[in-house]
Amino acid sequence: MSDDYSVKIQQMIDRQEIQDVLLRYCRGVDRGDVEMIRSAYHADAIDDHGIWKGPGVDFASWIVDMLKDSRQTMHMIGNSSIELDGNVAYGETYCLSVHDGGKDHQAVYNRYVDRFEKRDGKWAIASRKVVFDISHNIPAGVPYGKDLSEPLTWGRRDKLDPSYRP
Repeated sequence: MSDDYSVKIQQMIDRQEIQDVLLRYCRGVDRGDVEMIRSAYHADAIDDHGIWKGPGVDFASWIVDMLKDSRQTMHMIGNSSIELDGNVAYGETYCLSVHDGGKDHQAVYNRYVDRFEKRDGKWAIASRKVVFDISHNIPAGVPYGKDLSEPLTWGRRDKLDPSYRP
């Protein structure tokens, strides 16, 4: 196997591991899982969400507490560009987040501008700046199935969500 081929395979692995960091972060926020959110950051990472700036590991508790009254949240990752430079990577990732406050749904279209670092074989966020592009509130209508008591499998903001394996 050529060295060039090995380098390309490692780059594909690195990009996938960084994508896993992004998805784990979003899942942690949506499930209200502080430890899962923290696992996306290095211990000394800095997060700048505009209304909150500080250590990423502290952001995890802050965001879970801030969203505690949301009936549901959903983060969807879109376009993501990742520029690798050894054990450092720079990313720009589009995100749509929707928060169900009961009376309205807040939709936020933003981008994560991240610096990732690979330390001890693990990729994680070293710094993050959230860039807001569009935000608006949508009045809530009657939910599909009329209410949360219908015999549908509704998502939860805790470890009782069906995505956590028994």
